[in-house]
Amino acid sequence: MKIKEKNEVKRCPLEPLLGGVYLLVADESTEFRAALRRVASLARQNKAHVAILYVIEDEGLAHWGFVQNRIETDKRAVAEETLWEIGNELYEMCGERAAFYIKEGKTHQEVASLLKQDKSLRALVLGAASSRRNPLITYFTGKGLAELNVTLLIVPDDKQI
Repeated sequence: MKIKEKNEVKRCPLEPLLGGVYLLVADESTEFRAALRRVASLARQNKAHVAILYVIEDEGLAHWGFVQNRIETDKRAVAEETLWEIGNELYEMCGERAAFYIKEGKTHQEVASLLKQDKSLRALVLGAASSRRNPLITYFTGKGLAELNVTLLIVPDDKQI
């Protein structure tokens, strides 16, 4: 048994997360709001930054031409508006300005791709609901576990606390 030295520094269990960037995946769910509040608190405590990813799901209507372009433009506008609202909410909570990502495709693939590309990311923060399953949690705790090169923080929604 090792005896603690008098001048030995006790390490915080979250020390590897100090600094860096927490990644949130934006949606309109109540569990996302709980995750947002938690990541605001973590960012403030750990002097970290926050990145928010909004994925525009590909619906495969490419053969509609003009209609498809209009739908994509509208979805992009909704994504930008949503990110600005969330970013303002985060700033009010912790004084931190968020980085925004907008991607198109399958959400779990875009998250995995971003985790692989951005080496400053330290954790993926996802909200969990008691009433339904979160497909990202299901994916990254199952088949996608090998793609997860950062810490996965799962935050229960307010009803579970």
